[in-house]
Order: sequence, then structure tokens, then C-alpha cells
Amino acid sequence: YQEGYEQPSEEDLKRVTQTWQSDEDEEESDMPFRQITEMTILTVQLIVEFAKGLPGFAKISQSDQITLLKACSSEVMMLRVARRYDAATDSVLFANNQAYTRDNYRKAGMAYVIEDLLHFCRCMYSMMMDNVHYALLTAIVIFSDRPGLEQPLLVEEIQRYYLNTLRVYILNQNSASPRCPVIYGKILGILTELRTLGMQNSNMCISLKLKNRKLPPFLEDIWDVLE
Repeated sequence: YQEGYEQPSEEDLKRVTQTWQSDEDEEESDMPFRQITEMTILTVQLIVEFAKGLPGFAKISQSDQITLLKACSSEVMMLRVARRYDAATDSVLFANNQAYTRDNYRKAGMAYVIEDLLHFCRCMYSMMMDNVHYALLTAIVIFSDRPGLEQPLLVEEIQRYYLNTLRVYILNQNSASPRCPVIYGKILGILTELRTLGMQNSNMCISLKLKNRKLPPFLEDIWDVLE
């Protein structure tokens, strides 16, 4: 299921990258910012579609669905960034397979988050998690308790299903080794790091706004960037 939402369509990638090539008048300093934000839009759109198809999501009210999507999108995006981490270059491979280094982020005005993000990527890389781990962890992040939920107990119940599925998967994968609780705990520890990175992303959005680096409307809306 997850593989269907791994990468933007070739059509979407082509549409975005062609606009970069056609805008010759755009200042060179603005291009890294535009590239990162437009690729981020494609990623967040995939996150939304992935979430909508998860078992349990349709049980939740539309209001709570919106609350969850807005709250989780930046955290799930960090997980996706970690999956695209290239250890050889200490950079992130975007969907167009272009490597984005800390220098690209600095030029885009996003130096505020890149060091912690790359540190997170290196930690995730060392854990050698597989696609199932990532998919279940993503679902757990999506169904996390968030301020403003109308039915928090229902969301908690759905999350518990994915937590238990992850625990069983780890037990089966490791032949019920005594280390299973340690592995399980280490993976769940990622949730705290994601909350921190999500907060940093929110602060960065505010900082960019103060510097007149306007985010695309889609990202402003889903991340609730204040006017």
C-alpha cells in the first residue's frame, strides 16, 4: 500500500521541474527556496492521500481528519526525508533524485532546521528500519493525539491498533527475541523527535514569513502559518 504513495507521478515532477527551467528571470537566490517548497507540496499531497487510505481514517469525523492531517503532515514529512537520506553525501534526495545539501537549505533560508534534520536522518539510517516499520510508524504519527480533536478516544483506539501491529511485527521479525521490547521502544522514541522537528518546522515557517519568504498557499494552509 505504502509504495503507491512513495513518489510523485512523473507528470507532476515534469510539471514542476519545467517551470524551474522556464523562469529565467527568477533571482538565483530564490530558486533553492522555490525548488524545496514545490517538492514539499508534492510530498505533503502524497502524505494526505496515504492517510486517507489508511484503515480507520474513514471512521473519523471530517473535522478530526483535517485536524490530524494538519498536525501530522510536517512530522510525516520528516520521516519521508529520512527515507530519502543519502549517507554518502550527507544530503537528501528529492523525488527528482536531485541531492539537496545543507548548502541548498542555507541558500533557501532554511538553515534553521537542516542540522537537526540531517542528524535525525543519520540516526534513522543507523536503525536500518524496513518499509513496514516506516509504514506503521507513519500511521502511528497520523493517529496521534492532537489539540482540538472532537473524538480523541476514537483516534487513540485506532492508533492502538497500529501500535499493536508494530509490536507483533517486531516479535515475528526477531523470533520473539528478548531485544524486541528494546527495538519497539527505540522506534516509538522517534515520535518525540518528530514532535520536536515539527515544532522547528513551524518556527521556521514564521521566520520565513518575517523575512518576506512567502510559502505557497497550500503549505500556509496545512501548516496554519499565521497571517
